[in-house]
Amino acid sequence: MLTANIRIGAKLYSDVERFPYGFKKSGDFSIAEATILSTLGLTLRDLESGLLKPKSTDEEHFVQVTRGLAEPVTKVERTWQKYVRLTRSKRNFFTLHSSNVREDSDEEGDEFEESDLGIAV
Repeated sequence: MLTANIRIGAKLYSDVERFPYGFKKSGDFSIAEATILSTLGLTLRDLESGLLKPKSTDEEHFVQVTRGLAEPVTKVERTWQKYVRLTRSKRNFFTLHSSNVREDSDEEGDEFEESDLGIAV
C-alpha cells in the first residue's frame, strides 16, 4: 500500500501559526510531503478529530494509525505523523552563543598581548 485513497480537502490546508511561510519553505518537509499536507491536510485533520467519518478502507486505516492501533504504511500516514510530531511536541532551540559568564575567572580583563595571539611582530 504505497498510495492512499483519501479524499482531497475542499481547500488547501495551511498552518500559518506554526509554518508562517508554508510547508514547502519551512525546511521540515520535502516537496512531496508539503503537497500531501496542503491537499489532504483538511481531510486528515478532520478524520483524526472525528469530525469526518471514514469512507474508504484507507481512511479507516489512517484513523487507526492516528489512534496508535496500527503502524503507518503509506506516505500520507507517515507525513501526517511527522506533522503531528513537529507541531505537538516541544522543539529544542540551540544557539552558538552562551550567555553564561564564569564568575570564578582568575584573569583580570579581556585584553590580550600580541604574544598571546601568536603574531610575530
